Amino acid sequence: MQNNLTTLLSTTLLLVGLSGCVVGNKIGHSGQDVYSTFGNIDVRDGERAGDLENNSGNITIGRNAKVQSVDIINGNIDIGEFSVAYSLETVNGNIDVGKNVIITRSIETVNGHINIRQGVNIGANLIASNGDVTLAQKSVVKGDIIYADTFLSSYTEKTPILKVAEGATIEGKIHLHRYVKVVLPDSISRDKIVKHYQDNR
Repeated sequence: MQNNLTTLLSTTLLLVGLSGCVVGNKIGHSGQDVYSTFGNIDVRDGERAGDLENNSGNITIGRNAKVQSVDIINGNIDIGEFSVAYSLETVNGNIDVGKNVIITRSIETVNGHINIRQGVNIGANLIASNGDVTLAQKSVVKGDIIYADTFLSSYTEKTPILKVAEGATIEGKIHLHRYVKVVLPDSISRDKIVKHYQDNR
């Protein structure tokens, strides 16, 4: 009897806990906001959606789509070419931005890589910490590129690499709060690099 009561209580608590969760894959459309706790969020080609927020799962945005802010805690962001977003942010995940995408504000990840393809326009900052950042030709960062130093940075063995292609533009500075291997084309002066850490290498 005691075991049955314990099982019933545990099941009830689990159901109560899950009642506030949004579980399963979601589709963004018609300018609406989308929130998911466990599952992926997809915005199809040519669609329009509002804010996209996910706890654990990926967010994929198709070609020629338009969305507002995109936020994930654990998951990847993939946005297709010729699309528009207000901002992209994930804590643990990679960000892949297709050709000729417009990001009105910033792109940010803590533990993940950022891949910016050809012709992307970023209206503010590009922020990373423990992953590589790649800027393809004809991409533009109107703000700064910032490598933040988090408590996890000292636990990562791999040195992050910032690689900028010939023909890319960084209008602001490159602020390094941790050691990063920076690969710049001849057209971008290394005077743009501002080190905020003690370099003992």
